[in-house]
Amino acid sequence: MTETRWVDPPDAPALAGLRFRRYADESDIAGMAEVIRAANAANGESEYISDDYLRSQVVNYSHVPPQEARLLALVDGRIVACSSFEYADTTEGRRDYRSSGQVHPEWRRRGIGAAMTAWNEARLLELATEQRHPGGAALTTWIEEADVGATVTARARGYRRTRTGFHMVRPGMERIETAPLPDGLEVRPVARDDLPRVWDAMIEAFRDHHGSHDGSDAAFRRWSEDPVLETDLLVIAFDGDAVAGGVQGWIDSEENEANGYLRGWVDPVFTRRPWRRRGLARALMGRTLVLLRDRGMTSAQLAVDSENPHQALTLYEDQRFETVRTAAEWTRAITP
Repeated sequence: MTETRWVDPPDAPALAGLRFRRYADESDIAGMAEVIRAANAANGESEYISDDYLRSQVVNYSHVPPQEARLLALVDGRIVACSSFEYADTTEGRRDYRSSGQVHPEWRRRGIGAAMTAWNEARLLELATEQRHPGGAALTTWIEEADVGATVTARARGYRRTRTGFHMVRPGMERIETAPLPDGLEVRPVARDDLPRVWDAMIEAFRDHHGSHDGSDAAFRRWSEDPVLETDLLVIAFDGDAVAGGVQGWIDSEENEANGYLRGWVDPVFTRRPWRRRGLARALMGRTLVLLRDRGMTSAQLAVDSENPHQALTLYEDQRFETVRTAAEWTRAITP
């Protein structure tokens, strides 16, 4: 039997029945997923977090075991909030110590999220002190624009807004642009055995982007074991045996059922440096949208960073995607 590890965050509000403990084992997954789904719905997020998806994210951790990195808030034994932290190195050489959390909308604006944020920060600052990364360090978190309470907490704790993420939707699947592939490239079927080299190419391509990109073995497992990954919807361009770029199309049937639509994802989109500025991403995106339409999808969606250096936002707008929601990264420097 897993030991229950109760904790007492110093800033915890005095609410009847409220207690905090660390994540114990997979028996916590269902309660955590329920909180995340409720929080997402309150924020206007369409993404559906299934129990299986969350289990894969928890089990395949990169650096900090979930029993140390995940904190739960319970009221009378029911999970009402959950948080986690991790760290990753950025393309600029800095190490980001990242925290995230969700509070069930019924329990927001009562100080629970602020207490969990403070707890995470204390643990992350301990890690940063131990590691003393030579490239510098910062605390980071992403917050949905609709989550006003979390934004207020971040400001109060000295974070500043550093970049914006856009959630974009193509509301229909008519008039899809199908541009030709650049000379010398071809799209070929992808097998499961090809996934490691597709992953390596994707991570290499994203090294030119702002922020941190986890290329660890654990991150590969989270991606390759995700139940929504279908090789038939991986549109990968090859130059001989080299992966030049690609687009991952995917369909989350649970998300579609929960939201009452037929919407596919076009995410991520990547092009390696030698094959950029040749129209490859545009050609691959068109092919991916056609595949999703042929699978019965009536709309498509993706996410993009405002700091993307390759004018991706312009490409997506040209492909009739519209911004429907934004989130912001908030950052606080860690001084030695």
